Amino acid sequence: MAPVQAVPTELPGGKSNFVVSTGYLKGAAPRNWVRLGWYRFDAASGTVSAQSYFWNQREPAARVPAGITPGADCAPGEKASPPGVRKCPVRTVEGFGSTAPEKRTGIYRLATEQIHGERARTVWIEWDAATPWTEKWTVRNEPGVARLEFVYSTKATSGFAYGSNRPLTDRRTMKTVRNHARPIGLESYSWAHGAPGRQESPFEPQQFTECRANATDCLTYLQQSSDYCLRGCAQGARDTSIQYYLARVSLHDRRDTYWHWCTCLAPKDPSACYGGNSHVKPMLQVLDDDGGFRGWVGVEASFSSAGKSDDDMLGVFRMTDV
Repeated sequence: MAPVQAVPTELPGGKSNFVVSTGYLKGAAPRNWVRLGWYRFDAASGTVSAQSYFWNQREPAARVPAGITPGADCAPGEKASPPGVRKCPVRTVEGFGSTAPEKRTGIYRLATEQIHGERARTVWIEWDAATPWTEKWTVRNEPGVARLEFVYSTKATSGFAYGSNRPLTDRRTMKTVRNHARPIGLESYSWAHGAPGRQESPFEPQQFTECRANATDCLTYLQQSSDYCLRGCAQGARDTSIQYYLARVSLHDRRDTYWHWCTCLAPKDPSACYGGNSHVKPMLQVLDDDGGFRGWVGVEASFSSAGKSDDDMLGVFRMTDV
């Protein structure tokens, strides 16, 4: 069979720049992985290029400082009344602070097909790779932004993608995030402690406190109690709160990071920070054509600090108003 050739076509949903998260999240350890990056479509040539970060269980990455520590204005610690978030250096996944190392190119085709009993516009991508690598998404047009819904991939099991014609070098501050008025919904697919899962819930940036001191561009939130921490803390623990941190990683592109952990897992000293299996979630901002903030796509790449791959926590998710 002759190889498929690139030909001029249209842009998916009329948009060129997409932020994308994908993952393989159903295998036994250590087969699972997550990938986060950018797709750039070129209608004139019918080609697509990608740049991405890749984390996998075979090469677990460490939790590292993201370069931002919230000030006392948004992280007063447990000595405050009422208690607040601890003043801890925000952490992310090793490698996310550097340029995305993976680069690849491919071709794409648009079509109208029957998908899950519905006529839908689709985009099919074939990547130039040593082994066959194709994927298909349905294309949904929203005001100012296009949403790609995952259909299949020869490598991944799930994914999320959003695109616009806004440059990928644009980003919005945490103040903009904090003041976002539209409801944001979280949808995620995960692999945690050996089992796959799916979750939907609201995400409310208005609950967070903006860190204004030292221009840290960070948000924090102390959730006072959580059933999740009730299960994870020692039996009889009184403090089931969660420490949440949301911070920029770069001033020059869409990178943010989301970090959270159960307070009960850290030493009781209010100045202490948790160094164990916290949740680290690299994210890329979703912006519409006008530059409006619409949320994020992201991944979780939280590898066991004890080197036990069955205790790794991986996932792909979206937190958007679209």
